[in-house]
Amino acid sequence: MYWILAALFLLVMLAVPRLRPVAVIGCVILGGMLLWGVFERVRGTDPDNQPERGRPTTPAAMSQALPPEDLELVGLRLSGGGAPFRLTGEVMNRSSNLRLKSFMLDIRRRDCYEGALDPSGCVVLWGVRQWIELAVPPQQTREFAISIWARGDAPRAVGTLRDDFKVVTASGEPGTSSGAAIER
Repeated sequence: MYWILAALFLLVMLAVPRLRPVAVIGCVILGGMLLWGVFERVRGTDPDNQPERGRPTTPAAMSQALPPEDLELVGLRLSGGGAPFRLTGEVMNRSSNLRLKSFMLDIRRRDCYEGALDPSGCVVLWGVRQWIELAVPPQQTREFAISIWARGDAPRAVGTLRDDFKVVTASGEPGTSSGAAIER
């Protein structure tokens, strides 16, 4: 931004003799701002106050992996025509000490009909991996409802729809356990 202004001031100084004093004052102000920025930059490089390279300094550093086995999905239902789909259900956090922050869910919609080429009798219509942010304290349950956009066209089913859900990964942070059984 400053270089654009400096170029404009120089162009005005060369092309318009009546505005030379304004252009000179503008160039002096920009030069002063540049020197002040360089001085502040040099003055502010105290190695003792700099964070260690490669080490995160945000609260996200407290995030921990939560084993997918510690999550239980209950009553998952995928509805809608694809613009968007709506996923509803409950998630139980069975961890004793980690508060669930988010989890990634693999979703596969299959079409099951007689004559499908796959030996299982079902053909995969589409699949998506969805990141779901949801705060669930240890040993508690939360309901959720999210919108899911399938990539590309969502083909129509010939037979019976079957949806498969699998937790791929989850993240949590240290939390306090309520000491009670899982709430429902």
